[in-house]
Amino acid sequence: MTQGAHVREVTADTPPLPLHDALDVFRPPAQQHAALIDIASDPHGLVVVAEDEAHTVGYLTFHPPSEIETWGDDRSGRLIELGAIEVAPDVRGERLAERMLVTAFDGGRFDGTVVFATLYAWHYDVDRSGLGSFAYRRRLEHLYGKVGLESMPTSDPEVRADPANALVARIGPHAPDAVVREFNRLRTQPHRLGL
Repeated sequence: MTQGAHVREVTADTPPLPLHDALDVFRPPAQQHAALIDIASDPHGLVVVAEDEAHTVGYLTFHPPSEIETWGDDRSGRLIELGAIEVAPDVRGERLAERMLVTAFDGGRFDGTVVFATLYAWHYDVDRSGLGSFAYRRRLEHLYGKVGLESMPTSDPEVRADPANALVARIGPHAPDAVVREFNRLRTQPHRLGL
């Protein structure tokens, strides 16, 4: 256990420590480490990590939406995706995910925009968590709710591809109407199969 894990923001000058071997849900640890450095170097990106004495044991990323997804058609250029959150299995239960989220939202950093996350069952760590897909989704919704993200209906075909998927979002209290309208346009636009 790492009761003393430290939570901090990653910057270009302070890269994360090497990743714990079990941080492998999205990609192998060395590749994920490189991705965290890349996201932290983006002026619109944010990486928050939890570290023990030698390793990154948890991380959280925020970045502009990917162009290959529905959300990448953001005409406002202001939407922020809460991309990935992962905590090593042997330190789960220490509230590291919650601490990283609170650090990320501290000081009103995202109050002028919409932050969203797409919860995909194929990214859930159901094998190591012992939870089914729906229970894992509920746990994520509860966690994200602690910083104001709420479940929202969407027409996005990837989110709708599995009933255990979900869209959660937080509309910042100072988000311009144009940004909110753009989020709602993307969230509810009709999709045509095969395009």
